[in-house]
Amino acid sequence: MFRQLECFIQICIAGSFTKAAEVLMISQPTLSQQIRFLEAEVGTPLFERFGRGIKITADGEILYVKALSVMRLLDEAKKETNELRHAQARANKLSIGISPMDFLSLAPLFSKFHEQYPDISVKFTSGEYTTQQLLNDSIDIGITDHPVPNKEIHTMHLHTEEQALAVYAGHPWADRTSVSFRELGELDTPLFAGDLNLYEQLHASNPKSSSSLQSMFESTSNSILLTMVLQQMGVAILPVSSIESHTGQPIKMIRLIDPTPVREIKLMYKKYQYSNPSVQQCIEFLLEQSK
Repeated sequence: MFRQLECFIQICIAGSFTKAAEVLMISQPTLSQQIRFLEAEVGTPLFERFGRGIKITADGEILYVKALSVMRLLDEAKKETNELRHAQARANKLSIGISPMDFLSLAPLFSKFHEQYPDISVKFTSGEYTTQQLLNDSIDIGITDHPVPNKEIHTMHLHTEEQALAVYAGHPWADRTSVSFRELGELDTPLFAGDLNLYEQLHASNPKSSSSLQSMFESTSNSILLTMVLQQMGVAILPVSSIESHTGQPIKMIRLIDPTPVREIKLMYKKYQYSNPSVQQCIEFLLEQSK
């Protein structure tokens, strides 16, 4: 009957059997047969035929409105069942977009999640464009310190990480364990920072800070910044986890105080998505562990 309704709707739209048959890619006799079956089913003529033209009857007008609703509901049902099959296929899988820097600080949490949910397979992928990746469903969860707001995405606090100063072994400050944020203005070597907002904070805390702190080199990659430090091109403010990951190399970590700069890591996930138990469990687990 759905095929008959589809034929009926197309005739109403096209205004003729001939045009409707072309759109449906069937012969006109076949189309006429489908309409005869439908008229027999509803017990009334649906079209008035005059010459080569047709006119929909009053009963046909009623059926047309109802048929559009039926076909719309059918399309919705197909979409929802497809989503259900897709969700079931991914029931034990999820994809997380995350940067290497954030993964370093959260790796213990992911290990703990695996211990608690050993049957869930987690795929980690680069999270450079987290919002867009969530919108096009290439990831289920995004973790970033630079979220791009979007009305279709939930953004929640997940983790705060301390940032510290990384200096090379022969640097004049290498023996220090801590320095105040204000003291950074007294550096006579270039200062690198993955988060460029730190330069503004430094200038606010010490307006007389030397312009020599600015370098001709910039990067948002922690690995590149650490390499710059190793090459004695300057010093860098970096997340503690990134500095600690290079233990054994000639790099010294100095704590920053008054104030201690931190970076806030956000958890992002799409609103209105079909409920995937694995995604829900991971979100709940991460948020619970962040308390």
